[in-house]
Amino acid sequence: MPTWSVERKEFIRICQKALRMNMQVSTGGNLSMKLDENLLLVKPSGCSLYDLHEEALLVTDGAGRLIEGTGKPTKEINTHLSVYRVRKDAGGVVHYHCPYATAYAVSQKPLPLMTVHARRILGKVPLIPPGAEGSPELALNVEKIFSDASVCAALLAGHGIMTCGKTLAGAQNMAELVEESARIALLSRMLSQGHHCVPEQ
Repeated sequence: MPTWSVERKEFIRICQKALRMNMQVSTGGNLSMKLDENLLLVKPSGCSLYDLHEEALLVTDGAGRLIEGTGKPTKEINTHLSVYRVRKDAGGVVHYHCPYATAYAVSQKPLPLMTVHARRILGKVPLIPPGAEGSPELALNVEKIFSDASVCAALLAGHGIMTCGKTLAGAQNMAELVEESARIALLSRMLSQGHHCVPEQ
């Protein structure tokens, strides 16, 4: 019988919410939740959020070594660990390829925070320099950005987004706000250039 049943249920709830919010498709994206000072609950590699179930989740130690479960931890485990290493306040980390925010990431453009609540809650969304998926270089780049305690969300150049929160739900909320901010920024730019979403009356 898998341990940490309450935490597993919450993990799956967040995965299902991410799907409903169109944050991720296919087998991409990954999430992790801190269980205690040296244990994490993580998404296995190659499994979609849609197909994920409680028993499939993996428990790793603070170095990413498998402690419980069958399968391989997400290939981005090192980037998650780098966040936890410098952010003792983080209880959850998510990484998605949500389309609007990722459009900024692949263009390597700064994300405009155009709403009052985005500026208040996110403050800033820096761009993390590129690095190969799961590489030590990318993990180091992530660590450098998140070592700033005011950063709770960032764009991964050419890749997607990464956010952290005191809880996994908190990290998910930050990711949703990043995606909303990107969508608003793109729509606002279209309107300012005279591209109307609906015909004028």
